[in-house]
Amino acid sequence: MNVNNLNCQLEEFAELRHNAFVSVLELGSEGKHVAGIYGVNVPREILWAMDIVPINVFGIDGSNIEAAEKIMSKKSCSLLKASYGYIITDKCPFSHFAHIMVGTDYCGKKESMIYKLKKIKGAKKIYIIREHKNAYTQVSEYKNFIHFLQREFDTEFDKNKLAAVIKKTNAVGLLIQGITDIYMRHPRIMNGYDLVSIIYGSQFIFDLDRRIERLSQLRETLNIMLPESDTSFKRVLMTGVPLAGFREEILKPLSSLNYAILTLSGCEGENYKVANEEGDLFYNLSQKYEAENFCEKLSHIVSKYHIDGVINIKIKGCSLQYEDCSHLEIPHLSVTVDYNCDNYDKVLVHIKSFINNIQ
Repeated sequence: MNVNNLNCQLEEFAELRHNAFVSVLELGSEGKHVAGIYGVNVPREILWAMDIVPINVFGIDGSNIEAAEKIMSKKSCSLLKASYGYIITDKCPFSHFAHIMVGTDYCGKKESMIYKLKKIKGAKKIYIIREHKNAYTQVSEYKNFIHFLQREFDTEFDKNKLAAVIKKTNAVGLLIQGITDIYMRHPRIMNGYDLVSIIYGSQFIFDLDRRIERLSQLRETLNIMLPESDTSFKRVLMTGVPLAGFREEILKPLSSLNYAILTLSGCEGENYKVANEEGDLFYNLSQKYEAENFCEKLSHIVSKYHIDGVINIKIKGCSLQYEDCSHLEIPHLSVTVDYNCDNYDKVLVHIKSFINNIQ
């Protein structure tokens, strides 16, 4: 019975993005404002606190790349072409119903793509948040963002609402961390494809209380079913591209094999760090979203989860250079993939061979 319950929950998480197309339509009919988000370090708490629903709008397939290449260079990042293609063809309900597009300057090419949205007929407002390496200087950036939202949506900012939202996003972050910890200690309970489906799918539950409820229910199911800790599994960390876009092509074929797969994207998804709930809330958010040293973050994850090997999956055209993993003194592999590519079989053979050869 518990196995059936878990399987049903995992299937629901895997379908949440697709089912959310109806939910975003309902948000519009309810008069809710929607913000299309490009980037991990957009402070979603500020948007939630101002009754603006943040929704990830990165393209996760190549169905509209050809349309984008009529305007963008064919050598551009496939993720950005996919995202831009969905906008100009108006085939993504999330971006269609968004009132504003928000990104950061973490990636210059992504920032340029967002600015291109201004030239589209009926273009939406855009806002770029500058990422500072100093939490104190980031505070003024967030306050400027709030002033912009107040003018644009004729709404007021309430610090009490922000405090309440931070508590909820902290709860989400702790649940995601807890579910990840369970999987990495007990890899037989589910697989890497399931974990990505949970983390990515939950982002499309547009009510924070409901999201907390669904994640709590899943964690409770997992806790009931916990097997013995399993040290026989090799543990692999995949970094680089937004791996939600390659769940079917890369993660699913690897899911039946005898290793645990954890993923870390540098440009898509959400930040699950827990913010301090006391004191200066703006400064606390700045610390949460402070531009991190990728090497340090990588080292922390490798140490925490006893990672045996790192695979950097780079998407074709990406201009970001992730730091070399050689300092970790564990096996590492780099491969390049692309939306609409026909060499997934070769990539999978390469990955499997790498993992099997890890000592």
